[in-house]
Amino acid sequence: MRAFRFLHLALFSVLVASSAALYAQDEKPQQEEKPKQEEPKRQDQKQQEQKQQDQKQEEKQTHNEGRQEQAQQGHARPAGKSGHIPDDHFRAQFGRSHTFRAQRPRIVDGQPRFEYAGYSFVLIDAWPADWAYTDDCYIDSIDGEYFLFDLNHPGVRIALFVVL
Repeated sequence: MRAFRFLHLALFSVLVASSAALYAQDEKPQQEEKPKQEEPKRQDQKQQEQKQQDQKQEEKQTHNEGRQEQAQQGHARPAGKSGHIPDDHFRAQFGRSHTFRAQRPRIVDGQPRFEYAGYSFVLIDAWPADWAYTDDCYIDSIDGEYFLFDLNHPGVRIALFVVL
């Protein structure tokens, strides 16, 4: 009795699968005939839409590049002039070989800041979302400006302002 149930179930499954396959094959020729008639119009429309999208993307890219250049060259600096760490003290306490954990910055006068090696640093750039406050970081100087680097995320840096 169980063998007949299994046989009926198998036959029913094959019947359903074959009818679905036949139905799918019948639908394709009808759908293919319509695009052949409207194909030239659709291609023109698609080309125009693609050109418009390409123009929008180019505008966005140039706009974003301009923002990135501004962010790298002229960071939104706090009022005043950044302090300078003496070179001998900088070599002794800062650079890639002197890592630390920044911990969570505290907000002072609406600006995030942290202390390290007796100096107070204001974060000019936003803290990247993929950085953790427990990551090993270091402070380095590039062209007279100070930056915070994360060892786990090379190539990304945060501009700093030294408060004396």
